[in-house]
Amino acid sequence: MSFSRTSLRLAFLFTFGLSQIVTLSESAISQNSKPASPTSLNTLQIAQANTVIFVSPNGSDTNLGISADQPLQSITAALKKSPQNGAIIQLASGTYSAATGEQFPLTIPAGVTLRGNPTNQGQEIIISGGGSFVSPTFARQNIAMLTESGARIEGITLTNKNTRGYALWVESAQNVTIANNTFVNSDHDGVFLTGVTSANVTRNIFTKNGANGLSAVGMSTGQIQSNTFDNTGFGLAIGQKSQVSVISNRIINNRGGIIVSNLSTPSFRNNLIANNQENGLVILKDRNGQPTVDLGTTVSPGQNIFQNNKQTDINNASGVTVIAIGNEADPKRVQGLVEIVQSTSPLTPPSTPTPQISFKDVPSNYWAETFIQELATRNIIKGFPDGSFRPNAPVTRAQFAALLSQAMNKAPVRSNATFTDVASNFWATTAIQKAYTTGFMSGYSATTFRPNENISRVQILVSLANGLGYTPTKPTESTLQTYADAATIPAYARNSVAAATENRMVVNYPNLKLLNPNQPSTRAEVAAFIYQALVRSGQIQPTPSPYIVNQ
Repeated sequence: MSFSRTSLRLAFLFTFGLSQIVTLSESAISQNSKPASPTSLNTLQIAQANTVIFVSPNGSDTNLGISADQPLQSITAALKKSPQNGAIIQLASGTYSAATGEQFPLTIPAGVTLRGNPTNQGQEIIISGGGSFVSPTFARQNIAMLTESGARIEGITLTNKNTRGYALWVESAQNVTIANNTFVNSDHDGVFLTGVTSANVTRNIFTKNGANGLSAVGMSTGQIQSNTFDNTGFGLAIGQKSQVSVISNRIINNRGGIIVSNLSTPSFRNNLIANNQENGLVILKDRNGQPTVDLGTTVSPGQNIFQNNKQTDINNASGVTVIAIGNEADPKRVQGLVEIVQSTSPLTPPSTPTPQISFKDVPSNYWAETFIQELATRNIIKGFPDGSFRPNAPVTRAQFAALLSQAMNKAPVRSNATFTDVASNFWATTAIQKAYTTGFMSGYSATTFRPNENISRVQILVSLANGLGYTPTKPTESTLQTYADAATIPAYARNSVAAATENRMVVNYPNLKLLNPNQPSTRAEVAAFIYQALVRSGQIQPTPSPYIVNQ
């Protein structure tokens, strides 16, 4: 993929937004550092350090907020008590919004901690909303929360669904800590760092934000470490003169992994950048031959893993040669001036928080729950708008092709086919062609595919075994004796089923001995089969299950 001037502009506009292309100036930055005006305190205001203010959506703003039994109802009421450096605003479970008295944006004062439940990234503590904020560097914005120097945000879920809404905005604030949170479903960004900001962003989950998980611009510095950027626009967008260090993050399943622009000089160490729909890392050209990206040196190897990004793993459009020492990347999937020195030893992906995706009809004790949850977190399978997964629903051939397109990243082995029953504007046309050209699926004839026909269990196993190139290493009929209903396996499928069995790709529920080969495959069964295929190809870790046929 090559970048024209037009496409570079479009990438920049998508990343930072049209209304935000302004010049960063020292005078503009200094406007954000005005001292707070003194406030006279009444008896209910809290001035001393190390005070805990308790807040719960079920509380009352007429309470004092000095105990969990007498909480305030809103964060807004807690902030009106003027908490000082060292104070903690402790949030109980629930949703905090305009309906519970919140007035957005919420400004967390210098040195104050806003705390929910850091142990689970604030899953049950949701702050939702946004309000107008005039940024000294980016004009008027809609944000949910603003932090001052020394503030700490931990253990909350923050979202701003307003048009061009940002969840957390940090502007010219120093020593800000953002840890163990979830930033989800904001219309634009989860976190935006700008001005002369220093922040440590650690062990957060960024998912389903409209533009970027995190943007670092201005002269921002700090560490972006051990976070998960999953299923968002760009995982990270780094521009202007930012000098952030990006360490041990998983940047996966996004539209694009990372985009770097302007005069920024970020460094990248120990990250997993994988399974993004476009590029893993894009470096855009600046008029001054910048940016400068540090992907590893002889003294400090990069140890980044670039893997299975759909277009390229690294696309350097800057015109400046990037030296990448000690990384794991396929040189064939690198575009532009990049000198890659591979790691001399295998690299281990970093450990980061996992987004929790739950379906109302997949309880924790459901036989395929682990298979479904793991594939859902990787954006391979999805649920329905009503929050269900419908695990027992059948799967059509078109739907299976779409799942293969998400799960398998294999080079074509044959040219496209023309199927008369798959229109050019059919929703799964691209996925069907990919499944065909990569060898996972074939038509019923040279010209028919039957996209809306339910796919059987045996067809799933044949598809996976053939697409991954597995053949039996033991006598086929001996292997098939594992199944009490082996006689019902079609002749065309016997070798493929034997190969799938040898490779532990067969999952039989509830009876390990019954393959039920000609039965339509359910969504849960397809999830289990695909999961096991990914285990066998080394793309995912094994999970224990009593229903995996073990050969």
